[in-house]
Amino acid sequence: MLRFESYTSVGFTTNFSHKKTPTDVTIPQNRVPFDDYKQTNSSPKRFLRPKLEQGQPVEHTEQMGSKLVLFGFLVVVPAIFDAAAAETYTVGDEMGWTTPPSGAAAYSTWASKKKFHFGDTIVFNWTGSHSVAEVSKADYDKCRTKSPDGEIHETSPANYTLNSNGTHYFICTVDSHCDRGQKVTINIGGEHSSASSLAATFFTLLVSLLSSYI
Repeated sequence: MLRFESYTSVGFTTNFSHKKTPTDVTIPQNRVPFDDYKQTNSSPKRFLRPKLEQGQPVEHTEQMGSKLVLFGFLVVVPAIFDAAAAETYTVGDEMGWTTPPSGAAAYSTWASKKKFHFGDTIVFNWTGSHSVAEVSKADYDKCRTKSPDGEIHETSPANYTLNSNGTHYFICTVDSHCDRGQKVTINIGGEHSSASSLAATFFTLLVSLLSSYI
């Protein structure tokens, strides 16, 4: 228990006289007297926001970084698979497979503007009386339409998958159509990049990026 003395004014003259009146104050056991507090605490404690140690991850930053990487993964992976997928080409595009008015140059020009790869598919579309057969270079050069080396397709459309490297030769076996320029040479430029290998590479990159946030 502490005893404090309070002062009570008893007059209103210029020189005031005061009477000391003792007052008893009870301090709870869990409270520390101010004098004792000053002895054990040299300065008042400040309540500050916890300071992060150097290198300590911030939770919301980590989550944001992970979301950005995941978003990039979802956007880029489909593009990777699309780029690695085999393509389909229609021979002659809008002209289709026909006897070209300008001769064989029409199909050689068309083919020179394309980049064919292993696994691609070429489609021969035609109307009227035509056919297509994959033949040897000798049959191609001589337009040998009788019993060519390859199978003859007489129904449109005819699809061929380029499943071997090298040069592929195609002709029309009807009448003199080949001599009039209805033939085309397809050169394979190489294989498409494997979709699985590209995905594996990107997955490795994703793991590396995520590890920087953990």
